Amino acid sequence: MSDIKQVLLCGLGGQGVVTAGKLLGGAAFSEGMHVSGTSSYGAAARGGECRAEVVISDAPIAFPFLTKADILVALSQTAYERYLEWTAHETALVFFDTLLVEPVLNPDRRHVGIPATKSADESLRTKLGANIVMLAAVVQYGGIVGNESLVRAVEDISPGRFRDQNLRALELGFQIGSDRLRDG
Repeated sequence: MSDIKQVLLCGLGGQGVVTAGKLLGGAAFSEGMHVSGTSSYGAAARGGECRAEVVISDAPIAFPFLTKADILVALSQTAYERYLEWTAHETALVFFDTLLVEPVLNPDRRHVGIPATKSADESLRTKLGANIVMLAAVVQYGGIVGNESLVRAVEDISPGRFRDQNLRALELGFQIGSDRLRDG
């Protein structure tokens, strides 16, 4: 039986949710994994609800859509509330932005708070890049793909004017992920 990881990233349009999904999929693909990805926007692209689904497997993927998320990454309260039920109860990891989401701590799911927006604002002097901080923390904590693969994906996919900022955001996120792992 193959090892399949189903990741659901969710938030609001303009937060970089779809970009984060594209980066995760690109990193997994560069490692030789099979990848399927979809994205969805609400009624308005900026400010409306959006999500990115990424299915990663070491074998061909028979059903390309997410059935139950192993990992939920929430960048907004409304998205968190809507998609929490899309997770696999006993085994799911739920990552949430500590500035933007007030979690309902459910003993059926493990929650990990990531100060992505706050850290990006303080360290990068902009909230742009919070999606990359979050993704890097999730990758570091969850081991979905290797850090080097994610760095390469950011180098390959990021527009030139954002490349350096995104690479700094990665380093910040990797550190936050390491800190969360150490803290338990």
